[in-house]
Amino acid sequence: MSRFMFIAADVELPEIDLSGVLRLTVKDLKSMSPRPKSFWDLDKLSDDSKALVIPKDADTTGLQISKCSNPPHETGEYIKKKYIYWLGGRFNSKWKKQFQEYLQDNFGEGTYFELWSLWFGNDKMDEILQEECNFVDIANFDFDKLLNTDCCITVIM
Repeated sequence: MSRFMFIAADVELPEIDLSGVLRLTVKDLKSMSPRPKSFWDLDKLSDDSKALVIPKDADTTGLQISKCSNPPHETGEYIKKKYIYWLGGRFNSKWKKQFQEYLQDNFGEGTYFELWSLWFGNDKMDEILQEECNFVDIANFDFDKLLNTDCCITVIM
């Protein structure tokens, strides 16, 4: 069983990754000075191979929104919006600030979207909590609901 979190909307959204994780090619890694430590011998890997690098002091808790091109098959039973994105990060004060800025930059007044948290893998879904939240109240919203409850939060701009 696994919990998945999504943002769903009727419009396409820009993807964002403030996780601090770098996505580089092996060629990029080879050119770095000093070379990052690796489990693999970089000289034996193809230059166009992809690598994830987490810098030593990186804060990996930032906001992440990425297109959900391969959602769990049950997702369509719940989410009816045209566009579905993975929602990630740790719901701390930094994340909330990043999320507010993202919303301000990408949604106009009178629009809305849905935040979903769904637990897949059991025979039937528990009751899904349905709530609304106005954008002006998002700073005080309890995002822990997304971690602990099957829910759909409609955010109204």
